[in-house]
Amino acid sequence: MSNGFRFAFDALRSPLSALRAFTLIEVLVAMAVLAVLLLMAANVFQGSSTAWLIGTQKADMNTSARAALDFMARELASAVAGPIEKAIGGGAQYLQFRVEDLDDIRFLALSNDPDASGNERAVRGVFFWHDDTVDKNTLKYDREVSTPATLDCYAVASPAWHDGRSSSSVLITNVLALNFYVYTSETGLLATNFISPPQTLTELPFCVDISIETISDDDMRKYNKLSGADQANFRARNAKLYTTRVYSLNRVGYQAR
Repeated sequence: MSNGFRFAFDALRSPLSALRAFTLIEVLVAMAVLAVLLLMAANVFQGSSTAWLIGTQKADMNTSARAALDFMARELASAVAGPIEKAIGGGAQYLQFRVEDLDDIRFLALSNDPDASGNERAVRGVFFWHDDTVDKNTLKYDREVSTPATLDCYAVASPAWHDGRSSSSVLITNVLALNFYVYTSETGLLATNFISPPQTLTELPFCVDISIETISDDDMRKYNKLSGADQANFRARNAKLYTTRVYSLNRVGYQAR
């Protein structure tokens, strides 16, 4: 092929070759589009991860709250109060049920442990209360097991275990509010007339309504950083209320003879 013919052939082929290549601008545009697509994919992944975390925390909150309600309901179902006569005499005395505050309840429950003599059934002091200390907000409980000699044979109107708690354990965290509404009769329940604390009963109440207002871990951290109306609005949007009602099964008292 002559040089002139080859030159003419190359001139005709060069535009086709140019169409098959990428210019710098095309490469930059392609990289920009790819970057946008990767950013969108990352946002979708991050959103999915956040939604999964929120859902998991809500599920944990729901499980914890319901477990706490079940635990308190079981303890209240085993509560005892009312007159008791000692086998060795000394007259009848009264096991008491104490409503210290709307978020603080104390009572006696049967224990499987006998006293030192082996002839008397032991009872335990049970406490449930709300620790609303800043950055804590926990539902706490205490179970003080002892023999009838110190817990159910009262020499004075207010037994020692009414005065305070020797120890405490956390039952559930992230609790914004805890309320015990104690009703002494069916009439009072129908009229929503719960007793005003502090008050000591010498018999078991007719029933107790328990409510727990709780929030997730992340929401609690956000809640503690807010104040005033912002905090109240955040609480209204994100907190959840759990309730249950416990009827007293043994209102006739506990006989230890």
